[in-house]
Amino acid sequence: MFDRDYEAELDDSEYPEEPNDDDDDTIPCPHCGLSVYEEAERCLYCGHYLSVEDAPRRYPWWFVLGFLLSMVVVLGWIWRW
Repeated sequence: MFDRDYEAELDDSEYPEEPNDDDDDTIPCPHCGLSVYEEAERCLYCGHYLSVEDAPRRYPWWFVLGFLLSMVVVLGWIWRW
């Protein structure tokens, strides 16, 4: 019934190989180690930024507090005059 050779009839242009999505431009997250896309800014699993350049710049609490206290002292000194 099936005496024809079907493998010989397949054309590679009609049935190209499917790309392997597992290693499609992925890198391991430096924090949790899971695979994320190379173009991603943040890890989908742990939420950390993948590079320092992508992370928003945050000042330490003591820097913000020191700046605010300095402004209070300067404004108090100016207001006194």
